Amino acid sequence: MALRRLARSLGSLATALGVAFALPATADAASTARQESALVVEKTVNTPTPFSQGQVVTYTVVASNSEFATPSGTVIVGDQPAGPGLFILNMQGTNWTCGGECIYTGPALEAGADYPPITVTAEVAETAPSEVCNTAFVRTTASSGISDEDTVCSPVTQSPPADPAELSIAKSHSGTFSQGGTGTYTLTVSNASGAGPTEGTVTVTDTLPAGVTYNNATGNGWTCSQAAGTVTCTRSDELDPGESYPPITLTVNVTSGAACGFTNSATVSGGGSQSDTASDATAVGGGTCNGGNGGNGGNGGGGSILPISLSGLVPMFNNIAVNNNIDSPGATNTTNQDFAVNGS
Repeated sequence: MALRRLARSLGSLATALGVAFALPATADAASTARQESALVVEKTVNTPTPFSQGQVVTYTVVASNSEFATPSGTVIVGDQPAGPGLFILNMQGTNWTCGGECIYTGPALEAGADYPPITVTAEVAETAPSEVCNTAFVRTTASSGISDEDTVCSPVTQSPPADPAELSIAKSHSGTFSQGGTGTYTLTVSNASGAGPTEGTVTVTDTLPAGVTYNNATGNGWTCSQAAGTVTCTRSDELDPGESYPPITLTVNVTSGAACGFTNSATVSGGGSQSDTASDATAVGGGTCNGGNGGNGGNGGGGSILPISLSGLVPMFNNIAVNNNIDSPGATNTTNQDFAVNGS
């Protein structure tokens, strides 16, 4: 601050006396360009460098009156990024009213005096480049040009890319599925040990096979819906490596015309992971499955295991036919007999 203030002071004095002074070689270009400025600003970094991506950092900004010039009107100080990777969070200081900029509300200062310091808090972006810069400035009114500015650049340590999540899904069913009944599947999403945490939305989809319709889908933390036979469940909370989300319970209706066996598949995607699919082969009983009315013989719960035709085996009869004569357990015996004596 002393050197910058001295540059302004010499410039102001030279202007008043009509004398030209050569500024020290170390004075910066901004100082040279605004020798006669009434206000000076200087910015320092409080947080040790290099910064880290995602870190919150602070700066101190001090505005001063030049030695031989007294500012008039309002004094305004601001700070803004001078490139990508840095976000200004807030500014505050005694006798300053701060929003996007800080307006001085305290008593007037003597020439050469410093205004109360302003603390600037900023955040380094997670994707910040190897250097971030920001510029503090001071001016006398909202409509006036900048009286002075000071830009500070700081190095940023680049973090190695995080390991991606590695999601998998497991699918199973419980109990026996029957035609005309309901069935339950359980879907569980896990993240592999040694992988990274999930980022963003994780989505589970399950397209129901023919003969199966949606009944309900629930799971702690999951938001589930169904459209055109496809069940979709989503969530956005982070899943750490080696952990699993709460399971999804999917209840389905099995139609009376469903096949006696089908395979149901579910897929997990998103979260920064490659997708994964799991399938579950499901057998169906009841109705026309497992020896029902679709089998040979009987009109009940079992099928005939020995249909017999005795036609021509007994000479005395022209025709003897017995159908479904010996039935499996649970079947009802139904016979159809036609006795005709030879020659009659």
